[in-house]
Amino acid sequence: MAFAHLTFNRASALRNDLSITNSKKTRKQQSSAYKISMKNLNANQKNSLNVNPFLSFLLTFGILSNPYIVNAIVDQKPTTNVIDESGSLTKASVNFIEKSLSKLKETNGGEVYFVSIRSLPFEKTPQEYAQELFQKWELKDKDVVVVLANKIAKAGIYYGNQVTALSDATAKSIGEETYPFKAKEEQYGSAAIDVNNRLVSILSNKGDPGPPVINRNSNASNFKTAKKTEEQRSKYIAIIVILLVIAFVVPMFQFFWYVKDE
Repeated sequence: MAFAHLTFNRASALRNDLSITNSKKTRKQQSSAYKISMKNLNANQKNSLNVNPFLSFLLTFGILSNPYIVNAIVDQKPTTNVIDESGSLTKASVNFIEKSLSKLKETNGGEVYFVSIRSLPFEKTPQEYAQELFQKWELKDKDVVVVLANKIAKAGIYYGNQVTALSDATAKSIGEETYPFKAKEEQYGSAAIDVNNRLVSILSNKGDPGPPVINRNSNASNFKTAKKTEEQRSKYIAIIVILLVIAFVVPMFQFFWYVKDE
């Protein structure tokens, strides 16, 4: 009985040792697996750190290089006559233009849209962009689109077939003469009003007032010629000589007049 009991205790101890050994192996395996997973996690984090700046650069470049995102011109026809995406027009100028265009609509039945933007889409002129908006908004034959490009200080106008009072030459003059006159000085609100006034006058059949008159000072020299300078110098010398003679002769004459009787 004693021997059997001893054998049982030894077997129990052996099982405990095996259990402890297996437990240690399991912990080592778990520790190794944990280290491997942490390495993979760190590698993934490093890759994400390397990729994220590149993705951020692409996203930023895409937004800045896409003028449609920057300008955010709506695809559908706007509900107002003045669209100031550049934020450069004053509230007073916007109200003035909207009231003027509202009165114009009552007379000729057409809509005129002013679109103020900072810069144009890539490789487009103001005229081409105005045409693109006209077609995108599906405007009618009596409607007009005016694009004011602030960065280049130019404007473009596109109009329907029934706008007979406006010609291509006049539209070009408005875009390249009327608008730049003040837009080059960054007076965008006043420049837009000048465009509005000239355009409304034309569309109302009141005549074209024409572009602003640029008063330039004459480039001719204001300096006198050598001949004129010499002539005036001779006159001045003669006057000085006469004054000197009078200054000396008159006192001497007076002196002799007083002492002649003595």
